[in-house]
Amino acid sequence: MYKTTTMKKVITPIFFLPVILLISCNNTPETKVSGDQKTENKNISSKVRNGIELNTKGNLKVSQAFLLFEDGSLVPSSNEAKVNQVVNLRLIIENGFTETNGKVEIGASEKIETNTGQLLLDEKDLFKDLGEIEAERAKMLTLNAVITRLDKLYDYFLVSFRVWDKKGNGEVTGSYKLYIQ
Repeated sequence: MYKTTTMKKVITPIFFLPVILLISCNNTPETKVSGDQKTENKNISSKVRNGIELNTKGNLKVSQAFLLFEDGSLVPSSNEAKVNQVVNLRLIIENGFTETNGKVEIGASEKIETNTGQLLLDEKDLFKDLGEIEAERAKMLTLNAVITRLDKLYDYFLVSFRVWDKKGNGEVTGSYKLYIQ
């Protein structure tokens, strides 16, 4: 005789946002570029990959923007990842933060929603308790996102972000689509 049981799993979409990693870090009009496009813009270089949409205001100059996995390998241009796989947005910001005695104060926010508009994460200021940091540390920023569970399949997840200068008027906003295999 075989005994069968029915087990119901309730899995909800949850994103985990690990600590943002700060590794290292003038007045121009707003500019916009889409990833994988060539640009001659002063504030955004042509090294923008993975379909990342970028807008800049003020003095911040973004030289590179791309996605990579936790092991350091690049995310393919299809932006596909697996459940529980860390996806890092790397922003290389050449200059533009307002410095005082070699220190800057930055803010960063991140929002993640499904293709149907369901809001999964809305972090208003990831650096609210960071205070001032050395200017060199603000040149390379990494924002992490992980999809830990799914309740159903979605076409994509939209990750929107904003990095801004708390002492000046510079900011970078943007977004990218993430697809789960």
